[in-house]
Amino acid sequence: MNTNRVYRNKLSTERIISEIESNKGRQFDPEIADVMLGLLRAGKIPGEEL
Repeated sequence: MNTNRVYRNKLSTERIISEIESNKGRQFDPEIADVMLGLLRAGKIPGEEL
């Protein structure tokens, strides 16, 4: 989600967090989603600053 694709530009960190939160338990495993959200919020995953 944080890289440009032919069909869309990269998403902002806020948008990535929103996508993960809204799809947690449906598209994304809840436990993995929580870990990813923590990493994103802590700035441990590349992307724009929050």
